[in-house]
Amino acid sequence: MQNYDIIKRVEPKEPLSITIRIGLNQNWQQEVGKGKISQFIKQTIEEKLQQEKEDLGKAYQECYSNNPQLLELAKKWEKAQNEDWINWEKQWNRKRKNGRKVN
Repeated sequence: MQNYDIIKRVEPKEPLSITIRIGLNQNWQQEVGKGKISQFIKQTIEEKLQQEKEDLGKAYQECYSNNPQLLELAKKWEKAQNEDWINWEKQWNRKRKNGRKVN
């Protein structure tokens, strides 16, 4: 049996510092649990961003549903944007693999 290395995708992390009222922090510790506040905030932000993305998508659909030409143009822009992200990620991974500094 061959030994396979399992590669886990790890997202780069960057510290974020926020200032909140002491009472709010104490409430979070009671509600969420001490040591789990960062995960709670991360999950809350991700859910909020996902909801905003869905709301924006619905608004675009409503806007473009009355004009098929605009809808087609929006689809082309979305495809181009997705391709840009895919190309950027490929370049980033290639640079990391080659040991170059990644910005």
